Amino acid sequence: MHESPFEMHGVKYLSPSQINLFISNPAKWLVNVAGYKDQAYKPAFTYGNAVEVGITRAVVDGISIKESLDLANGEFSRIEQEAQESKSDYDIEGATKKQAHLKRTLEVVIPIYKDFGVPIATQKKVEHHLDCIPVPLMGYLDLEYDDCVRDLKTTSMKPKMNSNYSRQLTVYHLATSKKPVIDYVYTTTKISELISFDVLDIDMHKKFIENTVTKMMFMLSLSDDMREVCQLSNLTPDLSNDNWWNIWGRNEIEGAMKLFY
Repeated sequence: MHESPFEMHGVKYLSPSQINLFISNPAKWLVNVAGYKDQAYKPAFTYGNAVEVGITRAVVDGISIKESLDLANGEFSRIEQEAQESKSDYDIEGATKKQAHLKRTLEVVIPIYKDFGVPIATQKKVEHHLDCIPVPLMGYLDLEYDDCVRDLKTTSMKPKMNSNYSRQLTVYHLATSKKPVIDYVYTTTKISELISFDVLDIDMHKKFIENTVTKMMFMLSLSDDMREVCQLSNLTPDLSNDNWWNIWGRNEIEGAMKLFY
């Protein structure tokens, strides 16, 4: 039996983040598949991790907001130390500014989550098989309840529906058959609130995912050699790092230079 293009290049599953990366930056996805990856250390991501830790432990373990805050602050310390040990760039001043919002945010949001009840699972690995591809869709949902799955996002901009997140929650819905909900923890210098959206148009998002992963598979089928795949793809990656949302790490830049140029 011939290997599928995914198996040929060592792709054993597809996560929502891989699918979304292919949509926004297919060249970077190819570089990652080739094994060139970097851990991103950004204050906004650290804040999101810390808020998630504080909320999850409060609703699962029933600890106080003060205890949750201690755990959330510990997450800032852990990630800063991890970034230093890996010699990665990390904006400590920016992280400190974000960390200042933690207490107020947890005091507002934790009581809301406690009203939802105790989740039946957190950080649960889920997978779903599509007929059109030989590898499963796989992800880790934040919070699962009897009637829904909820995914925590943090943002400093007024939240609205987001296609990337909708596709992510669609995968969770396909795996659990439960209503998917995106929870935005909206934080500014003056505001901390929870704004939630039900993910609608599941069939539309599913078809979009199927169409996308078919294209991913076709691109990998161009060759069993990743450099040849990259050359035949006709993609030209922008390595300038002018776009904050599309930062290439040192390893990724090294890989792109070897594979595309």
